[in-house]
Parts: sequence; C-alpha cells; structure tokens
Amino acid sequence: MNRRGVFALAGAAAGVGLGLVAQRSAINRRRRNDPEAAERFGERRGERSRTLSLPDGAKIFVEETGPESGPAAIFVHGSCMRTDMWHYQLPGIGGHRLVFYDLRGHGMSQPKGDDAYTIERLAADLKLVINDSGASEVVIVGHSVGGMIALDLCRLYPELVGAPVKGLVLMNTTHRPAIETVIGGAPLARIERMVRRPLDAIGTRADYVDRLRQILKPTDTVFMAVSLAAFGPGASAKQIDFTYDMLAETSADVIFDLLKAYRDYEVTDHLEGVNLPVLVLGGTHDRITIGKASEEIAAGLPKAELKMLQGCGHMSMLERHREVGRSLEGFFDDVLGRPGQGDRR
Repeated sequence: MNRRGVFALAGAAAGVGLGLVAQRSAINRRRRNDPEAAERFGERRGERSRTLSLPDGAKIFVEETGPESGPAAIFVHGSCMRTDMWHYQLPGIGGHRLVFYDLRGHGMSQPKGDDAYTIERLAADLKLVINDSGASEVVIVGHSVGGMIALDLCRLYPELVGAPVKGLVLMNTTHRPAIETVIGGAPLARIERMVRRPLDAIGTRADYVDRLRQILKPTDTVFMAVSLAAFGPGASAKQIDFTYDMLAETSADVIFDLLKAYRDYEVTDHLEGVNLPVLVLGGTHDRITIGKASEEIAAGLPKAELKMLQGCGHMSMLERHREVGRSLEGFFDDVLGRPGQGDRR
C-alpha cells in the first residue's frame, strides 16, 4: 500500500474512533440526564396472579390490579415483550379493574405449547383470558401485535363484539402484514418474501441462535438501534435499556414463530364489522408500525377516535405514559363506566 493509501486508511480509522467516542459521550449524557433513571423496571407486579393451563400444554400467566370482579380492561402486549412493559399502567388506572397477561412463549407464559404459533391461535388465547376473567364487559387494549390479536379476535369471533367486548384501544398497531407497515415497508416486504425459506431454515435451529445471542453483549450501537427503531427523539435511556432486555430475553424460536405469523395477517376488509368504540393511538415517529397504519385503521372503523402522539415512537405506553394513561382512563370511563359512580355511559 502506498503512502497515500496508508494516510487514507488511518484517517478513516480515526474518523470511526471519533464517531464511537462521540456516540458513547452522547449515550452517557442521556443516562445522566434521564428523568426515568430511578424507575425499577421489571419489578412491579399485579395485586393478584394466576396461571391458565391450555390443552396443548401451553400456560398463560395472568395478573390483575383493581377490583376483583366486574368490568375489566384486558391488556395485550407486543411482540417479544411481556406484562412488565405496562410498567406505568400496572399500579392502576382510575380505579378500573385491569387484567394483564403474557402471550404464550413470552415472559412467565411458559411453555408455549404444541399448537401452531399463529395470530389466530393467539386470538383464541385472548378469548380464553376474557372467559376466565368472568367479566361481562371488557375493553381490550392491544399494543403492536396485541392490537393485531384484538382485531383478529373480532374477525374470528363476531359474537363477542358488543358483549362482552365493549371497546378496543389499538396502540401502534396494523391491519395488514406487519412487514408492510414498517418504515420502508414496500422494499422490505419484497426482500422478506425472497428470504423466507432461509429464515425458516434458520428458525429450525433456534437453539443455536439463542446460544449466539448469549455470547453477544449489548453495545452502544445496539442501544442506538433500539432507540431509533422503537422510540422518538430524546427518549429515556432507562426505558430503552428495559425494552432491549425484554427483546433479548425472548427465545429465538418464539421470534421466528412471530415472523411467520405476521405474513398472512390481513383484517382490512373486516374493519367495518368492528362496530365498537375504538381509541386508536399512533406515534408520529413510530418506525416499527408507521403512523399511516393507525390512520388507515381509524378510517376503516365505524366508531374510531384517532390520537397521534407527536414525536412518539413505538413504545408509547413507556415513552408517553402520562398522556397514554389519561387517554386510557377517559376511554375506560366512557365505555365501562366510572368505578364507584354508577354507569356514566
């Protein structure tokens, strides 16, 4: 290599090094100035808990806050998350009865069971949780894939629409294959179709993937990637770390199952049949499920109210927990009635 090439290589290396130093400095600054730094994520639990056993061997972990009976809001978390992601909602919302559960294969819902891992199967699990709650009136709060499950429940079990299901809250979710509503969805969808077979082949050796993930350690680059993908500008570093931890603790076989489950999901033509009050929450900076998907859902539903959270990313229940909490409380009061004050609907 000639002298000019050596200088160019040295300059490039120096540039990369300076970039990494700047990145580390920016992340450290975010951690020092984080208003959520004292939050003990992952340690809150509901007031009551139980585990449901399913015929295929799966187990569903359920926990509750608030009254032990009566109308309930049932929370369905997103992909690779668990009930802990509702950290700010778990202590209670306006005195309402709140029911949270881990999707099969997530969190404390282990084992995942032998049935095929599909959105339809997850919707059937939600129906079981509704029945187990004993509530004659429920609102379903679904985030990301949780919203997809809620909409598919209405498609598969139209007899539930109106009673017991009185309303839906759809947060950062979609009505069609998830790959199509990621930022840059059209080209990504084409690529995904091309690599399905290799991905499925890798998925059959998920145990090896998990071993590799155990070796890999979180880095500043991973932090920035999660921040960019799942959060808006200036989000809490502690919330970003917590989100990464939940992703990292989800087994690879469940991740590959979810990737396959997204492919054939489509409820666009069924939205008009969901004749219920629906609150649609989206984020203007959501890159995992773009805001346009929330707008399309709200436009297709007969009784939907759309709220776009300005500057918010995908993890709205964390990033904008106060605003989300106020919206949920108002919706629960309208649809289920205000606890202790009779039916105000």
